[in-house]
Amino acid sequence: MKEKAFKACLSIIERDGWKSFSFAKAAQESGISLEVFHKHFSAPSDVIVHLFRKIDEKVLKTSEIPSENLSPKDTLFEIFMARFDAALPYKSVIRNFWQDWILSPNDVPALACQGFSSMTWMLEAARLSSRGISGFLRVQGLMALYLLTLRTWLTDDSPDLGKTMISLDNGLSKLEKMAVFLNSYL
Repeated sequence: MKEKAFKACLSIIERDGWKSFSFAKAAQESGISLEVFHKHFSAPSDVIVHLFRKIDEKVLKTSEIPSENLSPKDTLFEIFMARFDAALPYKSVIRNFWQDWILSPNDVPALACQGFSSMTWMLEAARLSSRGISGFLRVQGLMALYLLTLRTWLTDDSPDLGKTMISLDNGLSKLEKMAVFLNSYL
């Protein structure tokens, strides 16, 4: 029943945008009782958290153990592109959410926690540590890069996602230089 309720929520967000979303509207349109939504989602942000967890799971399920021949930068590039591929079916939902989320400050803490969690798992997939100060900085850097690249991805409708790949590659290059600099001090 959770998936049916989740899909009803996504349908509202896709059609009406994030600021117009409500569980009451999803319940009314789907015929699912409000109690079911309450059972599975504490707040509207839980819908987006669930979406990003689904994307994480798909990436982790399909990500292969990185080749020893790939640099950390190339490995992260592959993982992030797999993440954008996994998000593709939800692109219009994410786009509508992205346009309105800033108007929902109550949602920011839960979304920030999920973002931190997602980037920690992406580092795990890349076999890179997220522990300690350097791991914390990696997670923060990846989160910033992901958000910047996501903004590009949302407007990149080309079949090869060329703009997205360029944005991601440039960002990873900057993070790589920063990591080299920080490693000399940590």
